[in-house]
Amino acid sequence: MSYWFSTREQRTTQLFLEETPNSCSNLAFEVFAHGIDSESAEVVVETLRFFKPRKIEVRALKEVPETSYNLIRHQYNGFLVAKWLDTLRTAKDSVVLGVLNVDAYVDPLNFIFGLALPELNLATVYVARLKINATKSGFIARIKKEVVHEVGHVFGLRHCRNKSCVMSFSNSLADVDRKDFRMCSTHYAELKNRVPCVSDELLQPPKTGT
Repeated sequence: MSYWFSTREQRTTQLFLEETPNSCSNLAFEVFAHGIDSESAEVVVETLRFFKPRKIEVRALKEVPETSYNLIRHQYNGFLVAKWLDTLRTAKDSVVLGVLNVDAYVDPLNFIFGLALPELNLATVYVARLKINATKSGFIARIKKEVVHEVGHVFGLRHCRNKSCVMSFSNSLADVDRKDFRMCSTHYAELKNRVPCVSDELLQPPKTGT
């Protein structure tokens, strides 16, 4: 059962709630969105459904704390943002996902598309750079890939050497565009071991000869 809600002036405002009582897992996602439109939020929800969770809740953030903003770099500190998001969770065993329309970094990197902290059961995706030179469909595809990538890290997956696998490291937008939103067979098997209910739609089809 799914519900979309209207926004109100609060620290966080519930935008969406979907509960699937008959899900084969107890997985729950708490999504905190900042500065993204309803279509982008829907893409995030649709992507998280690949993991077959029992619950997905989306809340809108009124603002991102200025204490996490680096005035010299004009970017947000990814670690500080993540730690702040962790304080907003309502369930200790949920997976928190922040999707924010800001630019962020962690040392020694110049920027990040996202950050995962498995020890906190938390991930973030920063969409400001994903918009650069992107068509509407291209932007949506980039969000989808980064959400799968960072959530994959939360479940213990490491980077992949296969550049077409969604778990490959992206050092540029070209890297993001080059890869699939799905996983190679090795990484999918690892994910399936950790999240047995995950959809096989996240598995790349085998390559066929020409």
